[in-house]
Amino acid sequence: MNLKKSKKSKYLITIIWSFLIAIVAGIIAIYVFPKNLENMAEDALYQNPDVIPSDIIIIAIDEETLAQLGPYTDWDRSYFAQLIEILNEDPDTAPQIIGIDVVFSGTNDTKEDEELVRVCAEGGNVVLASALSFDSYLYKGEDGQYYSSQYVSGEGRAYDELATVTEQGFTNAIYDDDGFVRRTYTQIKSEYEGETTVYSSFAYSIASRVDDVKSYDSKVEVALVGNPGEFEIISMASALDGTVPRGYFDDSIVLIGAFEEGMMDSYRVPIDYSTQMYGVELQANYIHAFLNDRIIYSINSVVQFFITFLIVGLFTFFALNSNISYGIVGLLFVGISYILACFVVFNITSYKLNLLSVPIGVAAAFLVVVIYKYIEMQKRRIDEMGETLFSMAEAMAETIEGRTPYNANHTKNVAKRCVEMLDFINLKHKENKTDLHFTKEDKQELYLAAMLHDVGKMDVPLSIMDKPTKLGVREDKLKDRLLMISLRIKNDILTGYITEEDGSKKLSLIEEFVSGLSGFNCGRPLKEEEWELVNKIAGSVYVGSDGSEIPYMTQEEVEDLHIKAGTLSEKERTIMQSHVEYTDKILAHIQFGEQFKNVRAMAANHHELLNGKGYPKGMKEDELDVMTRILTIMDIYDSLIADDRPYKKPKSVKVAFEILDEEAKAGKIDKELLAFAKELYLKEE
Repeated sequence: MNLKKSKKSKYLITIIWSFLIAIVAGIIAIYVFPKNLENMAEDALYQNPDVIPSDIIIIAIDEETLAQLGPYTDWDRSYFAQLIEILNEDPDTAPQIIGIDVVFSGTNDTKEDEELVRVCAEGGNVVLASALSFDSYLYKGEDGQYYSSQYVSGEGRAYDELATVTEQGFTNAIYDDDGFVRRTYTQIKSEYEGETTVYSSFAYSIASRVDDVKSYDSKVEVALVGNPGEFEIISMASALDGTVPRGYFDDSIVLIGAFEEGMMDSYRVPIDYSTQMYGVELQANYIHAFLNDRIIYSINSVVQFFITFLIVGLFTFFALNSNISYGIVGLLFVGISYILACFVVFNITSYKLNLLSVPIGVAAAFLVVVIYKYIEMQKRRIDEMGETLFSMAEAMAETIEGRTPYNANHTKNVAKRCVEMLDFINLKHKENKTDLHFTKEDKQELYLAAMLHDVGKMDVPLSIMDKPTKLGVREDKLKDRLLMISLRIKNDILTGYITEEDGSKKLSLIEEFVSGLSGFNCGRPLKEEEWELVNKIAGSVYVGSDGSEIPYMTQEEVEDLHIKAGTLSEKERTIMQSHVEYTDKILAHIQFGEQFKNVRAMAANHHELLNGKGYPKGMKEDELDVMTRILTIMDIYDSLIADDRPYKKPKSVKVAFEILDEEAKAGKIDKELLAFAKELYLKEE
């Protein structure tokens, strides 16, 4: 009878665990966590190039065009008028649509502007780009509450004469949180003060003129058909000079737009992470997508929740009632099967499921099951549970320190020194020189806290953790820019744009700066003459013969070189300091039990100071226990004597304690504990 009750209880527990884990996995699926990783996985599976359409041709404002016609900023509108007239010269071979991804705002009523209006009116097939601006207003709902609503507050579009003979379509991009453009607009319905206006996007307007296009939501995700550079591209210069046969664009969709980096019209796209796509290429992709229904639809979040809930719940129940080896097989089977099912569903229906919600859910469930079984097995053996915690902490410490060759042994060193300190203080207690005394459990707890105190660094970018110089990765970009400017100055001397004397002075300044950059870029404060040289470069701007300007340095580079001490800017230092907050959040998910209940607090508070000027909480002396104070001192001490930091030289033990003495005098760290540390480690000198 008792056996039956035990079995019923076990099944009830497994059902409850399965339900709870499935609920969490379902909620994670709704909120698409982790978002960036999910985006990458979906891009890999759902973004598949196809046959490039031959009926969409891009006429590019490229380097060749700019070299022939001059800088774009100097153009009048005669070039576009001439191009449109060439394309529409013979009605029998004219393009279906000419889409110009350029905003023709403002007019001087010149002949060129009038000519552009004329050719557009005669052609009747021109669609122009515009740009919408948005604002919001408050309104009172039926429930009496106030709500905010967004509306279109303005449209940057072609001047009135041109707008009346062309169709307009906006080209506003939609950026995801990771900076990629995956979605686009179709139409926007804007309601303001009782008036409703519908705006169509550039691509949707063109597609709608070519064929009957389905009605989509306002924002849609597009399956791009081509990688950057894969559409048929013809230089605008070639189209103007007659190189391209007049009937070449017969019945096609012609798009005209920027195709040169300097025109700042390129985007990160999910189909190719290595190369940005020009805006006109994006529009070509969107047009093809609207005409061929290459739209990616998202499964309703409620449906996704129940799919994830069901699969993760069933897997969890299976894993809880199976041994670990069967659980691993089930984990692989569910993960692989789900991804294959996502692929099949998408190819049949164009609907996408969250790729990682189920694999992460079952992986997390499997991890929970493993932990549950392990704790169940070891619940009567508290010492072995402690060993498990220690091995986990060491693994996490190994993960943290494995991210970078710098600070490679910091966590282990701090943990070792903390235990040494407790042993030394206990020795002093035996000699009746202190009332402080620590148990075996205290040593285990402090050791565990020390091993986990920097776990939050897993969330700190390596570019900050490993930043050996003030400029970091910007150094090469700065050198390349100055080299390019030097070459232009030399060319200006040869062409007579500037005198040799003036050019030599500029070249000498650049050469002096580059040769001394390693000195400016290190972690020490700059000398007066170095500040002067940096400021000269920072204030210098190259002005070319065409009037273009290239600052010698960007504002970010100037700010980096003005860092007074160390290699981190204030922003980077704040990010670096945030690791303790992430440590606290991560450790909040670990069940330490009664024996190790203070581990999280000690690890999260190791940068707090007695005078309340530490971070992140600004805790005071009476809030910081003795073991947290020891962890703080050992963390600072090891950082001072470490010989593997890219941004500073190691301090000797003696100098390190001189610095710590100053910290103690300032009321930051515990004087009594520091005295023990000095007695313990100064003998090593």
